[in-house]
Amino acid sequence: MTVRPPDRQLDLIHSFRCCRRITRAGALCLALLPAGVVAARAQDSLRGRVVSTSDASPVPAARVLVGGTTQGTLTDDKGEYRLSLPAGARTLVFRAIGYRTLEVAIEGRAVIDVSLEPAPLTLPAQVVLGYTTQQRRDVSDATAGVTGEEIRSQQVATLEEALRGRVAGVQIAASGEPGRPAQVVIRGQNFLGNTTPLYVVDGMYVGENPNLDPDDIESMEVLKDASAAAQYGAQAANGVVVIRTRRGRGDTRVDLRSSYGFQAIPKRVPMMNTAGWAAVARQAYQNAGQAVIPGAANPPPISTDWQDAVFTTGAIQDHGLTVSGATANASYLISGGYLQQDGAIIQTGFHRYNFRINSQLQRGRLTLGENVALSSTRRQGLNGFPLIDVVRFPPAIPVYDSTTTSGFAFGSDAVPTFGTNPVGELRMQDNWVRSNQVIGTTFAELQLLSSLRYRFNLGVNLEGFTQQNFIRQGQLRFRDPLLPARLTRTQNEQTSLLFENLLTFDQSYGAGAHRLNAVAGYTEQRQSLDQLVAYREGFTDQDLQVVDAGQRSNLNNAGSRFENALRALLVRANYAYRDRYLFTGSVRRDGSSRFGPSNRSGTFGAASLGWVMSQEGFYPSIPLLGRGVDYFKLRASYGVLGNQDIGDYQFSAPIVQGLNYLLGSNVVANGATQITLANPNIRWQSNRETNIGVDLGLLNDRLSVTADYYVSTSSGLLVAAPIPWSLGVVGVPVVNAGTIRNTGFELAATHRFERGDFQLNTSLTLMTTRNRVVALGNGGQPIFAGPFGVARTADGLPIGTFWVLKTDGIFQSAAEVQASAQPDAKPGDVRYVDLNGDGRITDADRYDAGSAVPDVTGGLFLDGHYHRFDFTLNLRGSAGGKIFNVARYWTDRMDDISNFRAGLAPWSPTNPSTTTPRAVIGPEGAMNANPLSDRWIESGSFLRIQNISLGYRVPSDVVRWLGVSAVEPKIYVNVQNLYTFTGFSNWDPETLGFADPLARGIDDGLIYPNPRTISFGLDLRL
Repeated sequence: MTVRPPDRQLDLIHSFRCCRRITRAGALCLALLPAGVVAARAQDSLRGRVVSTSDASPVPAARVLVGGTTQGTLTDDKGEYRLSLPAGARTLVFRAIGYRTLEVAIEGRAVIDVSLEPAPLTLPAQVVLGYTTQQRRDVSDATAGVTGEEIRSQQVATLEEALRGRVAGVQIAASGEPGRPAQVVIRGQNFLGNTTPLYVVDGMYVGENPNLDPDDIESMEVLKDASAAAQYGAQAANGVVVIRTRRGRGDTRVDLRSSYGFQAIPKRVPMMNTAGWAAVARQAYQNAGQAVIPGAANPPPISTDWQDAVFTTGAIQDHGLTVSGATANASYLISGGYLQQDGAIIQTGFHRYNFRINSQLQRGRLTLGENVALSSTRRQGLNGFPLIDVVRFPPAIPVYDSTTTSGFAFGSDAVPTFGTNPVGELRMQDNWVRSNQVIGTTFAELQLLSSLRYRFNLGVNLEGFTQQNFIRQGQLRFRDPLLPARLTRTQNEQTSLLFENLLTFDQSYGAGAHRLNAVAGYTEQRQSLDQLVAYREGFTDQDLQVVDAGQRSNLNNAGSRFENALRALLVRANYAYRDRYLFTGSVRRDGSSRFGPSNRSGTFGAASLGWVMSQEGFYPSIPLLGRGVDYFKLRASYGVLGNQDIGDYQFSAPIVQGLNYLLGSNVVANGATQITLANPNIRWQSNRETNIGVDLGLLNDRLSVTADYYVSTSSGLLVAAPIPWSLGVVGVPVVNAGTIRNTGFELAATHRFERGDFQLNTSLTLMTTRNRVVALGNGGQPIFAGPFGVARTADGLPIGTFWVLKTDGIFQSAAEVQASAQPDAKPGDVRYVDLNGDGRITDADRYDAGSAVPDVTGGLFLDGHYHRFDFTLNLRGSAGGKIFNVARYWTDRMDDISNFRAGLAPWSPTNPSTTTPRAVIGPEGAMNANPLSDRWIESGSFLRIQNISLGYRVPSDVVRWLGVSAVEPKIYVNVQNLYTFTGFSNWDPETLGFADPLARGIDDGLIYPNPRTISFGLDLRL
């Protein structure tokens, strides 16, 4: 594009100044001035045509404005325009979405034809939204996505890591444990069970995180509202993540990537050494009137740093090779990769081998293709609760002790701790998970008419899953019995098949004024799970860890098979009129085998409307908007989704066979019994969602802003109803009870800056979430979860609210004790608040101390380029969430001789602490150690420097000098989790723990802190 500034020869003021130096020229200008004014007044209109420089095609709906005013018009479908000019008009400004703005001088012309140069949009041109593909500008649903380039620039190992903070409305709690899936929650928790969204990989439904190589991803699109997700019916209640993998394009190319790095836990929890521990332990025994234990009276000359013993420096390497290409009628992509991640905690790690082939072939009206991914992974995770024991275990105990049966030291009469040696806990167990998985689709598509095509889609997800836990013989805990070596092995074979018959209609009418894209089809999915579990103990050779090497006594074998099916009819349509009025509608009828015959089917639908106001002729005259906002779109949607995620056979009453019973004269009779109460009346859970949004384009479309507000209400919750033990059944029935509401605001902004050779893309995301249980059902009985039952789900509160006693400092005198509701307390004890005023401290005094649901989460992402350098900076943060710190409970409880945090000063007459109670061992200090108090509740707010990278593209002549035939390879250094700003006292405010949806935000010792990773890499294109 050539941008012409207004011709200065026509600037009459400039010419008038020149006349004072050149009389003849000045006289000529003065003579022409009246004629020019008359000519300007005489010209009251002009016309012209706007086309694209790329292909000379007309540019419809381009805005033509008189420079310096809001007066203007829009081009028609042929790119033509006609405009009335006000007095004094000198320039015209041409603006269109996807093109650079152009300003030209009128110069008295009656016809002005211009060519606009295409420019990158702030939003991708096309997005895959499941069964349909749309221009981003035509989308009226609430969606957001991440491109493959953005994923690869972060150098992440899993898909969830790529989404962290990138998409407003998506909360991700990730563990640093190698290979462990993250917990993903889209727009709040609307279910009391599994919160995992549906993943759709190249058309195949996957109910959990697919084990894909992030380098294979072309795009990920998150379908957030009911209108976007309704096309996937019952499986979309928790949201949908649509994943499209890369395809071959252009000439044959070979891409090689390789990186190697190191990772370590970036923070240590300061703990006492042996001398400090012994001093506090002596106080605890003396205050209890007991004899001081030998280990505290005469501390041994050792001081074990258990964090140094458990934490290590792990290596990570990631390598991949991709070969791709395409012709006019065919394309292919073949890729393979290997990832090895040695954990930052001993005895943990993850390995992944992956292979992919995507290809497509077109012959006339027929197109055939497939997208297949194979992966093999092995993950070795945490055993027991090592991150509780790593702070609980006293430093007076060494790591190893050759006199014990295990070779590891543990508590004794001298140091009578009942914690477990964390190093032995990790090294004495071989606990690993192996998965071999195939995820793929193959399709045949026939072009029936120019606007109508039929597609048969066959999808498959096959997984062979093996988990083995071998516990070696040996004692790791004081006074534990010596148990034999034990092996538990679980083998699952899971099969999921998808059959789809789809008709797609895509047509434009009225010279492009009307555009209709619709799909109708039948889809069927069948799933089966075969499970075998074997248990053995008593291994003579503990290095031979197979089932048959164990003894025959106390063996246990079990096997089961589960099947389910889902059938559906679906219709989805997208309509756009003159790029201004948008409509999307979806209807799907699902039939699920998980419900009884009378409630098996459910019909769910949703719709959305969009209005591109900036395409209206009156838009330029609107104050502020007309001149300041180039693109303005309003969106609204409403829909209903179902939920069937309750497991199989819940409507029936399973009978367990093979149970023996003694009858009469000690005669053994075979029997069977019912283990679960049946509920044939359970039905679909209903999720209703309303969404209102706006999309803006500003600063000549260099800045895009998207904002959404949503209200999501889930009714008829599918919950397991508690029943009394006296009924004699083990399993509890599933019932429809209760209502949950989530509301929130989401904001996403992207700005693109270019100046010379410098480019900078900046993205910002913010979201708020408010979760409330409107009604729980079940007679209003709350549900307790988490350690000690600290998390409570009840009417009027968020799911998993921390329900604890309120503390009010420390008693400083006997008078304060007598005036309180704790007559048995002593000075130095924790003072609790009697909230109900009955003069006692009981469970009735517990209160809402917050929940793990943050008030605000967000991220800031910068991606820049300068000459041959590129860089990224990613920040993520969260504010308002709470954490129940179980590890701190063990270090600060003060009635146990576990280790203590450095600097902890218990109350004493000479140290009247207002935060830390007196140290007193045994029952007298039990009330101070009450786990159900807000002493252990901390703020989970944080701001994390998630990722920093710097890359350099090596010049081609340097590469040729090295004898390598490559296209400007890139070398880079990448740092993940550089630093976290937080007031949380433990290692990491991002907690995952047991991933219980009813007990989120609990640092329960099973967490794995996110490590700091420094890696160096090479991207090479041959």
